[in-house]
Amino acid sequence: MARKTILRSFVLAAVLLACFVPGMSAYAGGVCGGLYTIQWGDTLWGVANMCGTTVDAIYAVNPGLGWWLYAGQVINLPSAPVDYPPPPPPPVYYNPPVAGTNYVVQPGDTLGNIAVRIGSSVQAILAVNPQIWNPSLIYVGQVIYLPALPVYYTVCYGDTLYLIAVRYGTTVASLQALNGLWNPNWIYAGQVLRVR
Repeated sequence: MARKTILRSFVLAAVLLACFVPGMSAYAGGVCGGLYTIQWGDTLWGVANMCGTTVDAIYAVNPGLGWWLYAGQVINLPSAPVDYPPPPPPPVYYNPPVAGTNYVVQPGDTLGNIAVRIGSSVQAILAVNPQIWNPSLIYVGQVIYLPALPVYYTVCYGDTLYLIAVRYGTTVASLQALNGLWNPNWIYAGQVLRVR
């Protein structure tokens, strides 16, 4: 009987101690990690601010947690501080210059620096843009066509102009014109031909 009385007294003392010392049961897993016992007057925002986390992170580790909290309620806390994602890159409002496509002139562009970026020349850009009369006078927002870069092919043994034309989606006549060939049968292995 004396043991029961001592045990009851011990349990009663532990319960009273827990009620009067609210900070003792607040952190079970270290600094704001693990479990947290809600104290009178606590809000999710206050707990999140105290522990260096966010309300959303607390909701993520406590599925089913509502907006109403009560003293003595035990909630999980994120074990690590919230790592905020890096800010998104600034939006790109223009298309970078790509050979063989249209390009919108941007602030600071010149025909020279556009030609360098696509590996072409100012003369090649002017050749496909007859609307540009003065290469020094282009304006922001102007749409220009960037010439496609030439494509070359080295003739292999057994190649014919017809096979090369089929391979690159062009015609024998186009290959002859690009390369100054008057006889389509006179090509040889090792010869470099422009195909586009």
